[in-house]
Amino acid sequence: MTDYEKALRRYKKQIRRLLLVRTPAAKRFLEDLDGSIADFAEAENVTDIKPVEAHFGTPGEVAHSFFAGTDISAVRRRLALRRALVCILLAALLVWGAAVGALYFEARRDLHGTFTEGTSLVAAGEVSLP
Repeated sequence: MTDYEKALRRYKKQIRRLLLVRTPAAKRFLEDLDGSIADFAEAENVTDIKPVEAHFGTPGEVAHSFFAGTDISAVRRRLALRRALVCILLAALLVWGAAVGALYFEARRDLHGTFTEGTSLVAAGEVSLP
């Protein structure tokens, strides 16, 4: 992999990170951008990332151009929904962990912290049955 290919992958990765959302519109935007960059690189015989950045802009400028044509309230709703789902999942995981912990400590308390393995107290003659 050449230095140009590595720089181009970093450039595209930075743009994906700045978009924040994974909507169909964002995916289309990224696909169109990939195609445009490939066409530009082929037409101009580009071997460095600087002409690409000069033509398309920095990753921040590219992300800004996406959001300029997007309904920001829809993006906020989507981010709020994602945040709510993450909070619900974390709360469920916390409740599950607390329940498992409580069951573990209850079992330890019922057994008085001891476990017997392999020997029967009756067979050993320590306890007699009536």
